[in-house]
Order: sequence, then structure tokens, then C-alpha cells
Amino acid sequence: MGMEDQFNSLLNDPETGRRFAELMGATRNILFLGNGIMVRVMEFPDGVTPRTLTDIAKENIEVASFLRKLGRVIDGGFDYDQPKTLDDFSKKVTVPLAYDVRVQGR
Repeated sequence: MGMEDQFNSLLNDPETGRRFAELMGATRNILFLGNGIMVRVMEFPDGVTPRTLTDIAKENIEVASFLRKLGRVIDGGFDYDQPKTLDDFSKKVTVPLAYDVRVQGR
């Protein structure tokens, strides 16, 4: 199995996405996945600060195990056992919010 196939098989699991959303404090987790590209959109209630994957993995062995596997198959990924690499990776792949608008009556 190639790296992209491993990447897809690790991420394309709605139940895992649901658990990550709950652990991070999100109410919604949307994943777009294809051609070696992943885009994740998460929705958080007003006033909720998302928890970092590093913090969650410190408390949850399943998350730590998942991140160990994931870091190896991402191009330019991270080494979970060197926490700074995960934090640096997260900063590199996180895109700041430009705006969030809601259309009334739809």
C-alpha cells in the first residue's frame, strides 16, 4: 500500500472524525480528501477554544497511537515522539480564519 493509500485509510473514518471533534470541543468535523490533499473544517461553539492534538494525545493513548501512524505517512509530517515537531506541523498546516458569515433565512 502506498503512502497516499495509508493516509486515506487512516483519515477516511467518520467515527474517528466524530471522536476527534468531541475531544477537541467541536460540534462539527468536515473532511475533504482526495489527490493527496486534505481539507478539514471544524465548527466550534462560540467561546470554545479548540484543544490541541498534543494536549489530547497526552491524555488519550488511542490518539497518540493514531498520530504516531499519521506522522509517518504525511509528506513533511512529524515525529509524534518529538512533540515540537507536531506543534510545528500543526502551525504550518493551520490556515487562519478570514471571515465567518451566516446567511439569514436559509
